[in-house]
Amino acid sequence: MLKLRVMTLNLGGGVKNFTGTPERTTGKTQALAQLINEINPDFLGVQEISQYTDADGGLHSMVERLRQNANFDYSFYGKTLSMKKHMQIKKDLMINGLFNDWWDWSKGNAVFSRTPFSRLGNPIKEGVPRNVPIFQPLSYEGTRDTDPRYVILTRLKQEPYPFFMNLHLTTLVGERGDHVWSEVVDAAKLTRSMQISRVLGLVEQHVLIPGNPLVLMGDFNAKIDEYSLKAILERDHDFVHLAPLEQISTHVSAGAVDHLFFFPARRLLSYEAYVVNTELAHSVSDHLPVVADIVIE
Repeated sequence: MLKLRVMTLNLGGGVKNFTGTPERTTGKTQALAQLINEINPDFLGVQEISQYTDADGGLHSMVERLRQNANFDYSFYGKTLSMKKHMQIKKDLMINGLFNDWWDWSKGNAVFSRTPFSRLGNPIKEGVPRNVPIFQPLSYEGTRDTDPRYVILTRLKQEPYPFFMNLHLTTLVGERGDHVWSEVVDAAKLTRSMQISRVLGLVEQHVLIPGNPLVLMGDFNAKIDEYSLKAILERDHDFVHLAPLEQISTHVSAGAVDHLFFFPARRLLSYEAYVVNTELAHSVSDHLPVVADIVIE
């Protein structure tokens, strides 16, 4: 039996505040660390975290600052988008990066843990998480439609050696807001279904079929009644949605799109989940954290 507090948070606005001088970003990262220290998760997955390398070769990393300030022993950064690989003149941030003399800028997902990561195939030995693509466009055009999408896959070196997956699924321009196009909404839902299917295909043989414990977390850009979640994950694959006690929107305009899931249902002894809806949480990002206390076997 293992008790864990798990948490997911899209830093959204946090990325936008980590694109200038170190002095300008200190307040944001301190507020983020304060929030995480108050919640005190054992395992944290974040999306849209960023870093840049300055003209002198110095690395300015939100991951490293957060690891130190929130007292995590282990962390891993999975890059999804970077200036070096995806330079796009339509992206103001990248143009500004050139004139800030950055050698590189990137954003991605990250995981933090108080327990060592293990090897995926041999959990008694320490290992390193893996960053796996689930959507790679032919070319990056500077919009969310062509944002590459990845999932971080890792495992904890503590019985029963649970797997963790942290992801950020696609949303398309025109899917939300004042000028919604029904065709775009349908295309976005289909895209997310394909990405979820790829995620499941990644772990089917080695995690799902043997019935190993798995926590799936992140910004799904989908409400819980969307087909990719309600049907593919819950109905067809025995995932349990760790539903918060109160139904609170985790994003001001998109709704409740940040989720935690557990597999398989028979190994989940108990859970209590909630959305952190505080002034501090609102100051850190345009998303709210989702947290769950779980007991698994």
